[in-house]
Amino acid sequence: MPALLREFPIVVLCMLFFASCATVKFDENSGDYRKQIATFEARLRNNPNDFEALRDLGIIYFQSKQYPQAKDYLKKASVVDTRDAKTLFYYGMTLEFQNDQQGALAAYINYTDFSGLSPYRKLMEGRYRSLTRDVIQQQLQTLLIQEDKLGDEDMSPTTLAVFPLSYQGKDEKYSSLGTGLSEMMIIDFGQVSKLRLVERIRIDALLAELRFGQTNKVDPATAPRLGKLLSAGRIAGGTCNVSDKNVVRLDVSSWDVVKKKFPEPSGQSDALDNLFKVQKDVVFAVLKNMGIAPTKAEREKIQRIPTKNLQAFLLYSIGLEKESARDYEAASVYFNQAVSLDPNFAPAKSKADALEALSLAGGNKEKALAAAYGIEPPIAPEGGYAEDLVAKRLQHLGNSIGSSFYPGQDSRKAAEEAAMAGAAIGNLPNPPPHPVGP
Repeated sequence: MPALLREFPIVVLCMLFFASCATVKFDENSGDYRKQIATFEARLRNNPNDFEALRDLGIIYFQSKQYPQAKDYLKKASVVDTRDAKTLFYYGMTLEFQNDQQGALAAYINYTDFSGLSPYRKLMEGRYRSLTRDVIQQQLQTLLIQEDKLGDEDMSPTTLAVFPLSYQGKDEKYSSLGTGLSEMMIIDFGQVSKLRLVERIRIDALLAELRFGQTNKVDPATAPRLGKLLSAGRIAGGTCNVSDKNVVRLDVSSWDVVKKKFPEPSGQSDALDNLFKVQKDVVFAVLKNMGIAPTKAEREKIQRIPTKNLQAFLLYSIGLEKESARDYEAASVYFNQAVSLDPNFAPAKSKADALEALSLAGGNKEKALAAAYGIEPPIAPEGGYAEDLVAKRLQHLGNSIGSSFYPGQDSRKAAEEAAMAGAAIGNLPNPPPHPVGP
């Protein structure tokens, strides 16, 4: 077994295995639940705000593929009790099965309201992150179709897109360094209030759509097109290299595609042990070339070193590449390995938390349902709670999914808990506006 996998918790690997293999089937119809439906409806006549009756009726109709009714009851339940993440998860799933991605995103984004200990929070987070990627890809596909309608006026002069640095070295163990360094640059430039950064997943989606290849090299010839597609008036990109003598060099250009200014790259080099000094020097050099003077507080934030462990950073960089390829299980392994080498490596910890959710509930919606049914089995028809029925259904759904979770009443926690659990990652910038046709 590879060293990277040895320390990864066995329970998580099992959970991911079952999630990837599970198939969700809906065999029931509402007739199977006649007695339960009648009971719940009677309760609602006595008390229209009976939360459990509203929620369970919604789930029953969801399992019966009667999505309009499920949507109605689950929405009402979510209003009656805003603390129950299970309700909001099934409401979002109902919208997904109605092909309402935007509505589902609006429901899932509220995962930040719930305790990080809630299993349904993880499911909601995973669906939110997964759907966000899908929506961004669809937006870019639309923009490419209408690309000829885009003009310079669509680009914001204060929006910066930082592309992965192209690795030029011979030693393959550093081949992912360009991806990790560009992510650090995005984080650092993000500290400057005068700039708005394009998130990496949007850049990844564009590179995939344009089939840039493995070098992802950006130059003055390609920068204007990329700027229009990302609504970014400024593009940053370049190269990195590690020599045979362990000297790292970064050459990064910042192009003003609105004013069509393409200055020479800012080059910095030093011993590999001083990797982040080189990266920070490049950031400050680029800001100077852009005519931006960061405040004292902004400079102090930029100068923070994320980790002193080079191996942890390389693992983190590989994890970013795996995440870009939507190999969430592998990315999760690499991020967790980075954290194990340096528990104070905050970006790696945030990514590990995010990828746990994506590994559990990312991808297709059936996989997310399988994970949910591993937490709590689906509602069985009247008289159908016999062990053989539940066992038969969970055989298909992978009942080991979520075995590290403990169902219970969801409750809101303080805002700082949401932030510690990686909530800030979900606050993505608004997508670029679609061009208006004639």
